[in-house]
Amino acid sequence: MQKKVNAVRAFDPSSIEKPHGLTGFAWPAEFKDGAPWDLEIGCGVGWHPIKYAIDNPSRRLIAVEHTREKFESFQGRVFKHAQLKNLLPIHADAIRWVTHAIPAGSLDRIFLLYPNPEPKAANKRWLRMPFFQRLLETLAPGGTITLATNIESYFDEARVYGVEAWGLEIVGERRFNLATAPDEAPRTHFEKKYLERGETCFDVTFRKDRANLRP
Repeated sequence: MQKKVNAVRAFDPSSIEKPHGLTGFAWPAEFKDGAPWDLEIGCGVGWHPIKYAIDNPSRRLIAVEHTREKFESFQGRVFKHAQLKNLLPIHADAIRWVTHAIPAGSLDRIFLLYPNPEPKAANKRWLRMPFFQRLLETLAPGGTITLATNIESYFDEARVYGVEAWGLEIVGERRFNLATAPDEAPRTHFEKKYLERGETCFDVTFRKDRANLRP
């Protein structure tokens, strides 16, 4: 049965307060050399961004985490990898920081790995928020967004909203568990926990292929 897609309100950037940490902020020199930029929102303690930066030295990753305790753990890991000049840790509310700091069309890839599924507040899920319009504006044509979750209903809803509400193309999707991906290293602490509990995880990758994605 086709899931119903509710209308998503247009995004109003004037309603989003500028983050305090942006005052005096300057992009590192390594982010001005023409290399492709990627973004991870809610990177937790940093498993995925550190490995991603190591495996992709020709790319630049901006990794945002709001929770102080998790960010401090992430930052501590980054200090142990001083060679990673292509990784920029940001402690901030992602909606405020992305809205005011990231230029339109500047990102190639966006990662939303195991976000809060907001079971009691559906309109706070990423693809149902007005802010998702701004997130797509930061993505260059041909760029991708990958969302991962351990909740099948969230995965199904994201697939529908990505296509029907935002005009995105699905270019990859997976259902996997320890039996089907035994040699694959977990990307995050959450993914490790879910797989070890015997759960199935899901991810979907969308591609932006049109300049104006607003319905």
